[in-house]
Amino acid sequence: MLRKMNLGGKMSEQFNNKDYGEYFSAIEKSLDKNSQAVKKQDKSTHQSPRHRIFGGVIKLRPWVFAVAILMVAVILLIVAIPKKSDAENNISSAIESADDSVSGVKESKEEKINYFAEYTDSTSTISDKIVSQNIIVINCDSNTVVAARNATERCYPASTTKIMTILTAVDYITDYNKTFTFSYEVTDPFHEEGATIAGYANNEAVNMTDLIYGAILPSGADATAGLAISIAGSEEEFAKLMNKKAEELGLKNTHFTNASGLFDKNHYTTPEDMAVIVREAMKNELCRKVLSTYQYTTAATLQHPEGIQLTSTLFSYMYGTEPEGSDILGGKTGFVSESGYCIASFGKSDEGTEYICVTLKGAGLWPTVYDQINLYTQYAK
Repeated sequence: MLRKMNLGGKMSEQFNNKDYGEYFSAIEKSLDKNSQAVKKQDKSTHQSPRHRIFGGVIKLRPWVFAVAILMVAVILLIVAIPKKSDAENNISSAIESADDSVSGVKESKEEKINYFAEYTDSTSTISDKIVSQNIIVINCDSNTVVAARNATERCYPASTTKIMTILTAVDYITDYNKTFTFSYEVTDPFHEEGATIAGYANNEAVNMTDLIYGAILPSGADATAGLAISIAGSEEEFAKLMNKKAEELGLKNTHFTNASGLFDKNHYTTPEDMAVIVREAMKNELCRKVLSTYQYTTAATLQHPEGIQLTSTLFSYMYGTEPEGSDILGGKTGFVSESGYCIASFGKSDEGTEYICVTLKGAGLWPTVYDQINLYTQYAK
């Protein structure tokens, strides 16, 4: 469609009722004049041929607008994105590190720890000169079984049980000044059974430390009952905690029914398992100290104003220095008729190597003591 143009009144009148060829020729001439005028205006304002000026406003081509808008959007986006500060980066790193640490702890907990010493080609068979029936000797430093005899057979541990009693107790005692008050209901049954006791009296309040020493040194069944009742409410419930500890240590053939070691057909262990118990007790500062003590005096009470002097049953029969080339540093004895004579001990060679020696089902008190001395002399080198 042609756009109407105002060519002036005279021109419209001039070409009224005339040939349209002349009319269009006049229009072309008028357009040429307008075009030349525009070109002159472009040159006079020095504008790029890419621009047109209408009323002082620069009119850009559409693609220029698109590029400009895109660039502005990119700049705004870069500015708007928040940058992490150094503190935030440190926190992120700490969280990642903590996650890795927790993951590592989970993996380590899932790994089953082997608490048992290894048998090797060098493990010796024990000669008949040693009369105890069930024996194991362990080199703690190399984690190897030096010598053994029937070490995986089930035995009754008698009062060597009390090593597990104090090892379990220290897991639950939070205040060693806490006291347990004895009564006839607690002490009379042990008198009736002829069990060894520490000698605590009716209504005597005894702290946890003294109960632990009373359990080991004189092998007091009254002391183990005090620990059990104080911690778990009863000896039966405390035995469950002992069995839980046995499970944690991975013991293979051990079960407890009481804290004292009095005979029960369902109360048993093996030399191999008992060696693990002794080894764990050696790692605990208080347990090791108690097992290594010759004499100890309990705190003064109304019933015992000067305390009670407790003496180790083990060191009552030996000094511990009798073995040639080594010393017996600590341990626990035990006896009931069904178990025979038992000793679980630990010692050290003159070179500093630590050993554990467990002898169960001994033929007599002194033969069992001599078995221990001779085993250290022969194997703790």
